[in-house]
Amino acid sequence: MMYRIGGLLCLALAAGFGWFFIWQPLEAVRAHAPEVTYSVKAFVLVPFAAVFGVFFLIFGDSVPYRNVEKQMPTPAGWVLFALAALAGGLGFWWFDGQFKAQGYGYAGSPPAVDASFTPPEIPAPPRVPTVDR
Repeated sequence: MMYRIGGLLCLALAAGFGWFFIWQPLEAVRAHAPEVTYSVKAFVLVPFAAVFGVFFLIFGDSVPYRNVEKQMPTPAGWVLFALAALAGGLGFWWFDGQFKAQGYGYAGSPPAVDASFTPPEIPAPPRVPTVDR
């Protein structure tokens, strides 16, 4: 029963951090805020908390995810780790794509200057007559 409660706490943690550190910056970008900040760490914490939270909620302690004696994950633990890492990577890829689609740069920097702007040509220096000696 304690594992299931822990799973609920992990899901609550994932929802809270996901809301504040992923959803809120995304909404700021959609509202065209002048500058938006976010932390990439959220794309590690949120997926891991969500994947392990769902696992604990469904299975409790019936499926071992770690070997206590060797201090190593079991095959189930490795699968959970791979799922969480994949979810984090795909989530960040999608999130970054949303930022770029709105014209924002890396880490929420302000929208980039219009790429179609071309500066005027620099004129050639004046020609100086030479004297032959």
